[in-house]
Amino acid sequence: KTRQQTLEGKVCLISGSGNVSQYTVEKLLDLGAKPVTLSDSNGFVHDPAGIDRETLAWAMELKNVRRGRIKEYADQFAGVTYVPVDPLADGNPLWSIPADCAFPSATQNEINARDAANLIRNGVTVVAEGANMPSTLEATRMFLEARILYGPAKAANAGGVATSGLEMSQNSMRLHW
Repeated sequence: KTRQQTLEGKVCLISGSGNVSQYTVEKLLDLGAKPVTLSDSNGFVHDPAGIDRETLAWAMELKNVRRGRIKEYADQFAGVTYVPVDPLADGNPLWSIPADCAFPSATQNEINARDAANLIRNGVTVVAEGANMPSTLEATRMFLEARILYGPAKAANAGGVATSGLEMSQNSMRLHW
């Protein structure tokens, strides 16, 4: 809203394929965005046509029920590219795909300075963190210097932490709300 824009039609990169990633994709679809990536510890898929409700439901069943690997998404749907993790690489090629928005939702320190530079160079104007501290300090500084809209994990992902705290208190006190 601060830039008189919406997520309608925006191409979005999402890392991870667990709860945070799945519900990020769902909300992005609700807002008219076009999510194009999901990942797990073995690699990522890029679906240039966009992850829609049908393919999201398939990915959710894959990850939540069958406990499969995200590579199977690329095997299931035409036009999807799978990129395996390269343990020797200095960065993650997921973050070099041209996009408007990035939602790192997988793990700590998954975006380093090289990744941040790729995101900025390729036109990302929004980074909203769903994982716990997914951007390194250097990457965070780069986002702030580039004046992109940056939602750090402590703000963007605080609801889950706050709810967990309430649930722990409730359980400890043996209360039912």
